[in-house]
Amino acid sequence: KAIQLSANSSETEAIKRADFMSKCPSEPTGGSGALMQVVIADETVRRRFDGDDVLQDVLNWIGGHGSIIPEKILSREWCLIDLNRYPLAPIDCAKNTNKTLQYIGCWPSGKLEIRPSSEDWKLGERGDIEIMGSSRGLGSAPKDVLMHG
Repeated sequence: KAIQLSANSSETEAIKRADFMSKCPSEPTGGSGALMQVVIADETVRRRFDGDDVLQDVLNWIGGHGSIIPEKILSREWCLIDLNRYPLAPIDCAKNTNKTLQYIGCWPSGKLEIRPSSEDWKLGERGDIEIMGSSRGLGSAPKDVLMHG
């Protein structure tokens, strides 16, 4: 949240955010598409995407809310968690950037949260992350594929 607030007053930050937003596909109209909800600190942001849009599109949209966020996710300092899967585990965003939202299980909707990463995740290890659990949605990949591309 501090990054969002401190960056709001910066013209450079505004330009970076606009650049991220310019890379986003058009939002589906008329209530169609997958509703993506992302929890960033204590704020939840929402937007619709088509099922064939890719995770990179979501990362670009997230970058429109704070330009440093995608970098921190891709470097594994922070992680993107799918709150609709159990047990909760980070999505390997670097290996899944070009995968469709349907493939990663965010169709017909997705609820994600940005969290600080565990030391194991930062080091690129699974640690105690279990890979059992349900995949969400028709055509979605098993959790172990999403964690390791």
